[in-house]
Amino acid sequence: MSLRPEELVLIAAELDRELAGGVVQKVYAPTTTRVYFEVRVPGRSQLLLMCSDAGLARVSAVEERPANPMTPPGWQAVLRRDLTGAKLVDCEALPARKTLLMHFARPSGGTNLTLVLEATTAPAIVLCKEDAKVLATSSPSRPGLRVGQPWIPLEEQAIRASPSRLAGEHVFLRLAHAAETLLATTEQKTWVDARRAPLLSKLKKLERTKEKVRAEAERTGKALEFRRAGELLAQNLYQLERGAKSVTLTEYLEDGSTRDVVVELDPKRTPQQEVEWRFHQYKRMLRGAEMAKARLIALDAESAALEAQLASLDSSPPEPPPLGAPRVKSGPQEALPPYREYTGHAGHRIWVGRGPAHNDALTFHVARPFHVWLHTRGLPGAHVVIPIEKNTEVPGELLLDAATLAAHHSDAKGEPRVEVSYVPAKFVRKAKDAPPGAVTYSREKTLLLRLEPARLQRLLATERLGA
Repeated sequence: MSLRPEELVLIAAELDRELAGGVVQKVYAPTTTRVYFEVRVPGRSQLLLMCSDAGLARVSAVEERPANPMTPPGWQAVLRRDLTGAKLVDCEALPARKTLLMHFARPSGGTNLTLVLEATTAPAIVLCKEDAKVLATSSPSRPGLRVGQPWIPLEEQAIRASPSRLAGEHVFLRLAHAAETLLATTEQKTWVDARRAPLLSKLKKLERTKEKVRAEAERTGKALEFRRAGELLAQNLYQLERGAKSVTLTEYLEDGSTRDVVVELDPKRTPQQEVEWRFHQYKRMLRGAEMAKARLIALDAESAALEAQLASLDSSPPEPPPLGAPRVKSGPQEALPPYREYTGHAGHRIWVGRGPAHNDALTFHVARPFHVWLHTRGLPGAHVVIPIEKNTEVPGELLLDAATLAAHHSDAKGEPRVEVSYVPAKFVRKAKDAPPGAVTYSREKTLLLRLEPARLQRLLATERLGA
């Protein structure tokens, strides 16, 4: 999307025609890929931009420059020292090399200079002397392009004729202004697309997850088949023989008719075990379907939130950060909180550890001694903390909310009944050589939790990363 070879020719001709003889008054380099310089010609001053950002390489006319950062790049000093006061002699385009050159003469017979833009797939800006010795270069630069070494032009390549995209309404430097309008718009779109990309990726991942959860939620029919087979076997238990691989039984339908049903059997099971196994499968699949339906509602809410963010980006595109502003580090360099936060009864917060090491951080570094700590009894799982005020009681509904989250984030996930222990955090201890997340506790109380899908659904919809 950088300027095409034909456009470089047009821009060079326009600059040569309208700015030749102009004097560089000011130079700014807010980043390692951009140079702004103000050229004074009789009756006016014009601000030019030379940019070597990938896919956005250009020489253009701009209305204003961005603010200089607190610590500008080191090459700004060189550019200011050598270009300030220099006179623009002429401009030259080398279309077969995708290169534009601006030749300057230093005052008082000083060394002549050339400012070069290489508008290739790996663009570069080079300031060099008349003997081609490089004084400064943008970063990153192509291999072999180093300060103190001679600038060697790119090899010529065959170019494919393509029409110019430059059109504008300015009278002075019409094409240079058009170049900025064209590529600045592309730059804005690229920046917004970069903001959209992680949202679209997460939305796509959510859709895949929803497909799997939806399939789980639709297993109610399969569960009923297990129950029907179990009831049929229970009614005809005397006909079952151990070691048989199948049995044909008569099923009486609601309309009074009958039909023969072939039921596959496991030769290793006794007849009673066949019945019990089918009822167990029925309950397990029905329970899983209920949990999946609750999870599907939470996933739909998460998808709606992502779609709302995408719609907001489309309707009100954000402005890119100022040039030269320090980048906000993310990823592994940014410390994430050790817990996820949910909103429980009456708006109270509930914290759930994000993993074994994070469980320790939550319990021993975040939780206060009087906070209520919860964990599934006798099973691996997340540490859960209710951050209450000192000398206050936990409302029963809030305790059930926290216990529900403790069960959901443990190996008991999906079970209809779970034992959950709770205790003030000050009674939780960690042995010296214990693995991450492994703790002991005393003076605990235990409640037998009966899972409520509606409660879990409500809690999961409030999930957010802790502050």
